[in-house]
Amino acid sequence: MLKITKKRPLFIVLFVCYLTTLLILTLFTHNYYTYGQSVNLEIFSSIQLMLKSREPELILKNVLGNVILFIPMGVLFPLLFFKVRFFLLTLLLGFVLSLFIETAQYLFAARIFDIDDILLNVTGALIGHVLFSMVRFFKNKVFIFFSK
Repeated sequence: MLKITKKRPLFIVLFVCYLTTLLILTLFTHNYYTYGQSVNLEIFSSIQLMLKSREPELILKNVLGNVILFIPMGVLFPLLFFKVRFFLLTLLLGFVLSLFIETAQYLFAARIFDIDDILLNVTGALIGHVLFSMVRFFKNKVFIFFSK
């Protein structure tokens, strides 16, 4: 049973807005660095390629951008599902969502399916979950401290 709070509708709206924005940014915008439809299953190869390019815009957009895109998922998912605040579930959801996006980019947008994008997206989801956990931990500590 999901715990219903006064803020839950707000979290639902935020999560839907986030997912909509994520899908628009990843599936319906033009990527100027697209090299056609292909598959990269060699882990870290595209990350290394971008870092070696020393092009700040390319690194920011493709490496940091892939991480940043999934940080909100790592924060919003545990806010929505109180009983499902497990770190591994956030990892799984980040992986499945990223796998869906990469597959859709390959099949429908004639873009690259890149294992490194999945790795970076999952890293972002995990960072978001850690941020959520830290805020929750410190919020509880401050509440306990001031309630004594």
